[in-house]
Amino acid sequence: MTEANPAFDTVHPSGHILVRSCRGGYVHSVALSEAAMDTDAQTLAEGIVLTADVSYLKALMEVRGEIVAAGHTPSAEVPTPHDLDVAIEKLLAHRLRRRQGKKPS
Repeated sequence: MTEANPAFDTVHPSGHILVRSCRGGYVHSVALSEAAMDTDAQTLAEGIVLTADVSYLKALMEVRGEIVAAGHTPSAEVPTPHDLDVAIEKLLAHRLRRRQGKKPS
């Protein structure tokens, strides 16, 4: 595994989830703020996955660019910029909700 590339960092709209990826889309790390733990497990998991998807696709766009720059055509399995745009839209629509019964701090 290589080092995290800050260009692939993706932050959840809440600001409470950060996913860092490496070249090729390998997840390097996931950081959660204390406030992220105030949501239910399903919502938190969805937020992590959506944030990771965008980070992963950012990394794969670099690989796609290298394939094209080398004069080749990426296979259909290689995500496209449209795939990244769709993932970003899904991420931007996601909200971390407070757990039922959790009082604001």
